[in-house]
Amino acid sequence: MSYHYNHPHTSSDSDDESKDISPQPNNHDLEYQPEQHVFKDITKVEDVDFSGYNFTRDEEKKLVRKLDLHILPFIWAGYLFNSLDRNNLSNAKSDGMTKDLHFPNEGYGIMISINNIPWVLCVIPMVISSRKIGPRWTIPGYMISWGLMVLISAAVKNFAGTLVTRFLLGVFGAGFAPTLIYYLTGWYTRGELAKRVAVFYSCNALSGAFSGLIAYGVFQMNSKLHGWQILFLIEGAFTVAFAILAGIMLPWSIDGASFLGEREKEVAKLRILKDSSGTTESKFDRKTFFAPLKDWRLYVFATIAALYSTAASVAGSFLTQIVGRFGYSVVKTNLYTVAPFIFGTFMMLATAVSSDHFRERGFHLVSAYTLVFIGCVILAATPVSNHAVGYFAVFLMTGGAQTPSFIFHSWHQSNDASEDGRAFKVAFLSTFANSGGFVSANIFLDKWSPGYRIPLIIVACINVTGCLVATSFRLYMAYENRRRNKAQGVNWTSKDVPTEALKAGPKNPLFRYFL
Repeated sequence: MSYHYNHPHTSSDSDDESKDISPQPNNHDLEYQPEQHVFKDITKVEDVDFSGYNFTRDEEKKLVRKLDLHILPFIWAGYLFNSLDRNNLSNAKSDGMTKDLHFPNEGYGIMISINNIPWVLCVIPMVISSRKIGPRWTIPGYMISWGLMVLISAAVKNFAGTLVTRFLLGVFGAGFAPTLIYYLTGWYTRGELAKRVAVFYSCNALSGAFSGLIAYGVFQMNSKLHGWQILFLIEGAFTVAFAILAGIMLPWSIDGASFLGEREKEVAKLRILKDSSGTTESKFDRKTFFAPLKDWRLYVFATIAALYSTAASVAGSFLTQIVGRFGYSVVKTNLYTVAPFIFGTFMMLATAVSSDHFRERGFHLVSAYTLVFIGCVILAATPVSNHAVGYFAVFLMTGGAQTPSFIFHSWHQSNDASEDGRAFKVAFLSTFANSGGFVSANIFLDKWSPGYRIPLIIVACINVTGCLVATSFRLYMAYENRRRNKAQGVNWTSKDVPTEALKAGPKNPLFRYFL
């Protein structure tokens, strides 16, 4: 197959001229002002040519290794603290926090709902902030703010105080994960994104293991403070300290990455133009930012997010209570949550490797829905006295529940080349991905304990619906790609069209869905 992309500033015969295709940086993090890089619309097969992207595979591999080394450890640790601080309520409840603070009947469910309100309502405003002022300020700023809320949570004296601190924690934490995803799309190609998003999303599973281990140690301490107070103090203090370190150490733009040489910076920019979730883009534009609201595909993605989010919330906020069906002590119950969360982490990373290798998202997401469904059905059908089968089902449910987030966000981000569009979508869809907390908080009620049979059946039904919606959408995308290939007489996939040509999305006849 030959391509003929007539790039206005590219000449394959001259090394000096080829440098003109690198976008020029402006003052905004992760953005490039294309003042000397004007693109014409590419809508015909004969216009496409990759010859202008003059870098070798070895150069690319060396660059990606450097990016991984200097970016991923900080992203991973940052989201670990985000997950720890968000999901430690289950551990705190098992240590008697609800009794110590005189929670009313079903007060824990009320607190979970209150905690989730800002995670739904505040995501878009927080991502707008990140888009306008840059992740340089918002990533560490969000961390410091919610870390302080966790510290204050250790000092509250009543139920009302807990509601206030958890609400504010949700406000500051709401935009963190979407901002991290937006940040990563400025560095990695679409075929690399799932593994990198999975690296930090794995913390959502690992945080349960870490929190369980920390709780296991803390709850055995002799102190004037309650164990749950010490847990909050430890996790909040480490969050604030790490936020300061991340603000200093993370690179915030390609040109500002001191660990990259000039040629490596050029290659990094070319990769963004060739096969990335983003393209060169002007400053923040409110009209462009909200444009996806007119696209029906956005609402299909929103439905998929809402359906998988319930299982994720169950694993994050109620796993300790589900494991509590086995009748173990508080200390052992927390300890027995560790292994399922570790299993969920391995499942997440294995799925990420497979998803990027095959450049496929939809069916990988369906596999996670299926795993949760099987786990919930087994738990609902198994007597609480059968510890072995029940504990096995906990592994299945947790493994499936921890996987969808990174696959889902990699999927929709890989199908939008507009900087503002991607920022809006990750924010808008995160509101639905966080909505499951409302469902789980209102079905996992104390009256259903210890078996929680009815709630588990509801979660199973929700995941079956998710399987149907995601499968249908994935098949539609494949059909559209085949239809366009037939009309144009080619056999292209998403990697056969340069990202910079696809800002118009599916309206461009060359667009190919990243399945």
